Amino acid sequence: MRLIEIIGNDGVVPRLKAQTRDEALMELVNRLIENGRVNEEDREDLLMALLKRESLGATSIGHNVAIPHVKTPLANEFVGVLGRSRDGIDFAEGEDKVHLIILFFSPERAVSGHLRLLAHIGGILNHDGYVRLLLEAEGRNELVDLVRDAERMIFGEDPGPSGPPPDDQGDPVLA
Repeated sequence: MRLIEIIGNDGVVPRLKAQTRDEALMELVNRLIENGRVNEEDREDLLMALLKRESLGATSIGHNVAIPHVKTPLANEFVGVLGRSRDGIDFAEGEDKVHLIILFFSPERAVSGHLRLLAHIGGILNHDGYVRLLLEAEGRNELVDLVRDAERMIFGEDPGPSGPPPDDQGDPVLA
C-alpha cells in the first residue's frame, strides 16, 4: 500500500488556510468530501473522531509534521489527504508549529493495515531533509512527485496497483 495511492493527486492541499489545529482538520476533511472520498453527512462524526483521537495525545510527531489518523466504520477504504501550511499551525501546546499534515482514515476492522500505514508514513517523514523539500515544494504537482519519489527510494519501485490492503482477517477491504 502506497501513500500516494491513498491521497491521490487531488488529496494534496499545498496551501492550507487554517490557523489552528481544528481549522486544519476541518479543511482537510472538507477536501476529502470534495473529492468524494468520504460522505458529506459524515463530516461532523469524522471531525469528532479526529478531535477525540487528538485528546488522547497529539498526533504531531516532530520535524514540523502531524499525522492525524482514526479507524472508523465511516471509512470503507483507506483515505487520506496531505496539507501544507507555510506559516505553521499550533497543533499541540508546547511543541513546534506543524507545517505538514497527513490525515488519514482507516476502516475500523483494518487494525494491522492502519498500523502499517502509520509506520509507512513515519518512515517517509523521518528524514529532516525530505520534510524540508516538501515544505519548499512549489505546488501540488511537486508535492505529489516528492511523495512518489520518497516511496520509491525508501521502499523500492512501485509495484503498481496491488488491490486494497487486507483487513485483520486477511480479506481485502473494499470500498
